[in-house]
Amino acid sequence: MLAIVEIKGHQYTVKDGQVITTEKIDEEPGKEIEIKNVLLHYDGKELKLGKPYLDPSSLNINLRGKILRHFKGPKIIDFKYTPKKRYRKKRGHRQELTELQILF
Repeated sequence: MLAIVEIKGHQYTVKDGQVITTEKIDEEPGKEIEIKNVLLHYDGKELKLGKPYLDPSSLNINLRGKILRHFKGPKIIDFKYTPKKRYRKKRGHRQELTELQILF
């Protein structure tokens, strides 16, 4: 089975049992969430394409995601400067992420 889903505004190509990293989902680890935005579903025989999304009840599957853990991504440093003008600006950012296991 193969599907293209949209989670938190990003599209992912997923298979059964695959672990993906997404933006932070506000649920506790161990909880299962239902994935409703399915753009494409392929079961090996039939390809179903949504316009823009498929109706989850028409797929005859229950597409879920199990939250494994929350963590922070790598630190990203943004450094701007203008030569010869004594202008320097340094900012940092760490994105909060969620590890999600896909279950069909």
